[in-house]
Amino acid sequence: MLYINDWSIKMLKEKYKYPDDKIESYCPSGSWQTSRYVQIFIDGHDHDMHYEYRIDGGWNGRVELHFEGEDWETKYGVLIDRLMDNTQNCDDLTWSEWGCGYRCQHTWKIDSIEDLCQTMSYMMELFGKLIKEFTKEKPAIESRTILSDMTLPSSSDKAGPAVELYEKKYGEILRLPLTIPNYQRIYCWEENNVKCLLDDVFEHISTNDKTPYRLGTIILHSHDGKYDIIDGQQRLVTLALLLSEMGVKTCLLNEKFSSRRSLEYVAYNKHIIHEYVQRHLGIRDNVDKLLNQLEFSVLVLQNASIDLAYTFFSNQNSRGVALTDYDLLKAHHLRYIPSNAEPLSRRAAEVWNKMIEDGRGEDVRNGIPDYVRTLDTYIYRLRKWMRKKECDDSTDNYRIKREYEAAPVVDEIPPFGERFYFNESIQGGTHFFSFVEQHLSKFKQFSKTEEFSILQNTIQGGSDQWYRDVIESVLFCYFLKFGENFLSDALSVIMRILLQHRYEHSRAVKASIVQYVGDSELVLMIDQATSPTFFLAEARNVAKELSYPARQRMTPIMRAMRTKAANIAGRLRDNMAVESFKNLNR
Repeated sequence: MLYINDWSIKMLKEKYKYPDDKIESYCPSGSWQTSRYVQIFIDGHDHDMHYEYRIDGGWNGRVELHFEGEDWETKYGVLIDRLMDNTQNCDDLTWSEWGCGYRCQHTWKIDSIEDLCQTMSYMMELFGKLIKEFTKEKPAIESRTILSDMTLPSSSDKAGPAVELYEKKYGEILRLPLTIPNYQRIYCWEENNVKCLLDDVFEHISTNDKTPYRLGTIILHSHDGKYDIIDGQQRLVTLALLLSEMGVKTCLLNEKFSSRRSLEYVAYNKHIIHEYVQRHLGIRDNVDKLLNQLEFSVLVLQNASIDLAYTFFSNQNSRGVALTDYDLLKAHHLRYIPSNAEPLSRRAAEVWNKMIEDGRGEDVRNGIPDYVRTLDTYIYRLRKWMRKKECDDSTDNYRIKREYEAAPVVDEIPPFGERFYFNESIQGGTHFFSFVEQHLSKFKQFSKTEEFSILQNTIQGGSDQWYRDVIESVLFCYFLKFGENFLSDALSVIMRILLQHRYEHSRAVKASIVQYVGDSELVLMIDQATSPTFFLAEARNVAKELSYPARQRMTPIMRAMRTKAANIAGRLRDNMAVESFKNLNR
């Protein structure tokens, strides 16, 4: 094994004719590193990529090619893949990740300066050509900025709303003052979406074909000298990220993304595009083709109100990847915020987007986001039960959107009031967003109660969950009005009344369970009660009229539910104030 000393460093410098700054040894006296390695740097590259002779922990001397630094994977990942592909038949090389980055190690043991020079020469000759080939300088792309200095003429003579259709090159579209309205959904293209678009674009512009390549339709809303992107945000932003990687700046990327998740997608997809361009270097030579051969059909709403733009947004997006009720609700209520109240509109959009983003984590943990449980499982049903209307539990007809749309008003008499009552008429705009915030906050408080926890942990799975959800809904209604006051008593009597349905029906049908709750009028009783005692007394009278079926007539499922109810009652017993309630579910 060869140790590094001044003589060996001198021999290396003579062999390779390198100046002092190209060979660096680490031989500090008294250090574990003394005489153990030397680095040779590569012309035209930073020092994180270098050849190195080192003595490893097994006291074997080896020659290696190193890729180091905190961001080694980003800087060198593509290059490493290519080098590995082109040296896979070299049996004397091993590739591996290690604590400082990634390395290629030659398996020959180094016992002399001759061994070192021979092996180092082999590595330099092998990799030098490949590194030069794969990192060869491309003709510099002139850095440029595409300014938003163009508008689209209207061919309509009408003073009112008009819809114009244009065929425009991508470069022309980028010259429009494009904006992303806050009623839009977030930028959220996944890696496969990005790569699919890049593959299609690269396949076309890398050929000599001069015909235009159509990338579908985008819809814009023209107003106040700007063009809101109604449909096409995902494609336009992704292509703008591609141009940025190619040295072309666009005003579209200066737009403020109201969602933190959008920014995360932008950052990640920027990385994906960087790696793609590194693998397809030829794409860098085709900026002009990208700008002039890609074409879109551009549908522009001229002189249109925000209502019409919203309608287009809803319909167009619903024909593609279906918008959820919550996407449409955001758009619906943002249009009620005056155009001169931009800070209010932006804050409402930010709060709503955060609610949706938080919901993704809650969905993973609990199976259902908190905002869905609050607005759908609870409040939607409570509003229907109060009005003696049938609950529609289908998921494909935008029932939640319809339920929470703004109620009609008389123009001469503006709505007012900040009650945030679950059954109130829905005011459009900022009041609705506050309504949602208020009830979501109440649910988060409710979910921390002992009663909620016991109910969740005891009644689970299958049709049992349908019963648990309706019990929770009614109990949440009680909590909204009376807080935690006598909450255990309320749960006990509500559970006894609603589970009667289970004890009388061998087959559980969700619609029947929900209808039974509405017929019980428990929600109306809570609404009319001015204090807990009035509701509890009235509910007790209802419970007194109930009786359990004979045990021999109860199915195993019925008996199992009765056992669960008894377990809940037993755990709540010490919290109850009403003595008779302690035995309701025994």
